[in-house]
Amino acid sequence: MTATAADGNKADDAYVTVTADGADAAFCQPIKRTRSRKDDYTPPVVSGGEGSLTYRGYRRAVTMQQGECGG
Repeated sequence: MTATAADGNKADDAYVTVTADGADAAFCQPIKRTRSRKDDYTPPVVSGGEGSLTYRGYRRAVTMQQGECGG
């Protein structure tokens, strides 16, 4: 099985064409990344209080459709 990223992919919008030796079909897998503030994470500091560094949260949506990607 081979997954080939499309030219022009961006961090928030990417496409991967999936093929396999011996298979007569290709599939396109669009991947969408969306910023999600509710999924942000701020780890506690050693003393137990809230830290000052927050990691941004993101959601990803992955689908599959028959045929090569045009994206």
